[in-house]
Amino acid sequence: MTEPSEKYIDLHMHTTASDGVTSPADLLEIVRKSGVSAFAVTDHDTFKGAIEIEKIINENDPELITGVELSAGIPGEDLHLLVYLIDWSSTKDGSNLTNAINDFQRMRNTRGQRIVESLNDLGLKIDFSEVEKIANGSPIGRPHIADAMLKSGAVKSYDEAFWRWIGYKKPAYVEKENMLPKEVIELAHKAGGLIFLAHPGVNDAEKAIERLSKDGLDGVEIYHPSSNQALRKRLREAARKYELLISGGSDYHGRDDHHGRVGEEKVPYELLEKMKERAASCN
Repeated sequence: MTEPSEKYIDLHMHTTASDGVTSPADLLEIVRKSGVSAFAVTDHDTFKGAIEIEKIINENDPELITGVELSAGIPGEDLHLLVYLIDWSSTKDGSNLTNAINDFQRMRNTRGQRIVESLNDLGLKIDFSEVEKIANGSPIGRPHIADAMLKSGAVKSYDEAFWRWIGYKKPAYVEKENMLPKEVIELAHKAGGLIFLAHPGVNDAEKAIERLSKDGLDGVEIYHPSSNQALRKRLREAARKYELLISGGSDYHGRDDHHGRVGEEKVPYELLEKMKERAASCN
């Protein structure tokens, strides 16, 4: 049984502001019941979900940490980078980080259109306007397209959309137009934040740790539903070797899929304290 003195965090979750299915307000209710002491909303390419929660959170709630998940990579590579602990002013329109995120959003929407066009060419008639309706103003991602495919009857399940059609290197997969990891890391650092490699066990992202550490990577997400014990051991060894911090979270999306439930990963609160120490020493 967990001792009352033990405190945990969840630094990876998504809302309807990106590709989650839970509204920011409802996610806050889930967080309140989860028992975590601190959390970060890390929507893809947007701060909207986090900003909505920041407006309604109260002093008795778990601590909200600023966060966002950005894509980066060299050609043929798709890495996800989690940005933490930036000043809230960096989420406002006109900041360098926000301008870059607006570019990310435009690239996401263009990519979404190209994926739908590929599906149509393959004989699956998906209307992009339906994808936009499902996204409801949030940056378009493959989960929105998968939902549209399921709704149209093109697939029998959400998972089928990925393993058969739009997953990595599948027939309708379209590679992202990404910024270089070094460029994203520099943007985050200029905003006072820290950069962590998300879910290193996905798409062989683990292989990029050494290179990213030379570009200024601050940490690696070890606690994640996709990481088995063997991977976590390797990641801890890499973190020690390259002097990287450790983080983790559920990667909650609200779907009954391969992501976790809020608070499911028992991520020690002391890891957040070390992150704050690193951020303070760099600013």
